[in-house]
Amino acid sequence: MAILTPETKKIISEQLCLIATVNKQGQPNIAPKGTMRVLNNEELVYAEIFGETTLQNILDNPEAIMVVAVDRETKKLVRLQGKAEVIREGELYEKIAKQVEEIKRGFPKPKAAIKIKVKKLIS
Repeated sequence: MAILTPETKKIISEQLCLIATVNKQGQPNIAPKGTMRVLNNEELVYAEIFGETTLQNILDNPEAIMVVAVDRETKKLVRLQGKAEVIREGELYEKIAKQVEEIKRGFPKPKAAIKIKVKKLIS
């Protein structure tokens, strides 16, 4: 069964997504991720370009992930919980790095591609 509906995929693809993570001490962090993409009906991926707080939080707590996006026209809110995987090499990483190069010229090569397995669609 698909977790991500067509409407949810559209919002994620067209709007700026925010990712919420927590560190080992439970302190939250929220960061915008302009490279968030839908991989399939259950997974998202984005380029972790600068790789500081969010990346460290994912390494510390890969299951404590929430992605949020809001459709500005309809005011529809999408909140997803999932588990993140840090990918630093291979086909998916290279694909994401190439997309960053094409879209965000002048940005450094991503430190990682972050694949998020969506476990729950909250809204």
